[in-house]
Amino acid sequence: MSYHYAEKFLRTLKQHEDWRTKECLNLIHSENHSSPQMRSMFLTDLGNRYSAPDHFYRGTRFIDELEAMAQEIARKVFKARYADVRPLSGHTADMAILLSLAARGDKVVSVSPQNGGYPGISASGLGNLLGLGNLYFPFDEVAVNIRAKEAAALIRSSKPALVFFGSSFIPFPHPVSQLSKVQGGTRVYDGSHVLGLIAGGEFQDPLREGCSFLIGSTHKSLPGPQGGIILSNSEEAFAKVSGKIHPGIVDNVHLNRVAALSIALLEMLQFGTVYAQAVVKNSKALAKALSSQGVKVRGAAYGFTKSHQVLLDYDPTRLHSFAGRLEQANIIVDNGGRLGTSELTRMGFGQREMEEVADLIATVILGKKPADFVAKRVKSLVKQFQEPRFVLDSVPKLLE
Repeated sequence: MSYHYAEKFLRTLKQHEDWRTKECLNLIHSENHSSPQMRSMFLTDLGNRYSAPDHFYRGTRFIDELEAMAQEIARKVFKARYADVRPLSGHTADMAILLSLAARGDKVVSVSPQNGGYPGISASGLGNLLGLGNLYFPFDEVAVNIRAKEAAALIRSSKPALVFFGSSFIPFPHPVSQLSKVQGGTRVYDGSHVLGLIAGGEFQDPLREGCSFLIGSTHKSLPGPQGGIILSNSEEAFAKVSGKIHPGIVDNVHLNRVAALSIALLEMLQFGTVYAQAVVKNSKALAKALSSQGVKVRGAAYGFTKSHQVLLDYDPTRLHSFAGRLEQANIIVDNGGRLGTSELTRMGFGQREMEEVADLIATVILGKKPADFVAKRVKSLVKQFQEPRFVLDSVPKLLE
């Protein structure tokens, strides 16, 4: 019986691997492709071990050193004085900030989920669970960005404990520098979606634009393992949050994940600039090509995008329908009309290929050809790009 289930499980897993990695165009904006060197870290003995700040668990002499190195590499990549790699996700990092710096009844300003903000910190997520008063930035739907002048007035009048920049829909940099001059609230930048761009010096630089914290997921535009990170240049602010991580928010930090993150950060240390630049160039090329073919893209008056995201401009019902039809053609997107270029860039796609990708997407959305016809073209294209780029040739060689 066990053998039967194991065989079935492995067969299904292989079907997934073959389909998603060898036959599909992956345009999910919140996903990426990890390098073989990074994936190998998950198979080490670290995946079976515990550690704790008080050294309750013995035998961690090398584990402690590895975690310290992970923090050091993170500090170098993001030019931060302090780094905590223990959060298990971007959401966990958000939770650490809220639990440490806000009390029940405090006000928190962020981008509304209706405008593409992260629901996890909104009134339907942690805001409600922690008894916080959620307020939302005035937002310009055409510019797909915060209305800075009105947002400044909101911060002055509401006196929030925390002001969160960053969003799940984020084609353009937020007005962090401008609003950091306004008194009121600790400034936090949730860079979950654009962390890889920030690591490469693209998009914006929250820690030098006035934010006390840069936090986020490590597996979206940053091509790391699923996990989270907290970065800061403020000793006092960082201590308030980092000191609460264990045991209240994270107990087992999944040490093999920390090791995998270290490899991803080393890749960013070496290739981050050229990677981030390529991602943004590809996004712009994809958006422009889609628009030229008659597909509606948001932010046209502002150059479509400055991030890894391209946002389609249709009502939710049609976006949901498009996503289903695109999946039939082996083009994987979400139901919200967000197209991400991080993974394709990671696999070696350039601006020329983005024009072909745009043609494939437009063919499906505009109903020019049936899905099975497009799927064959997709498979043929994907076969040409099976080796990830911007990766370390040899981890041992680099560490020698």
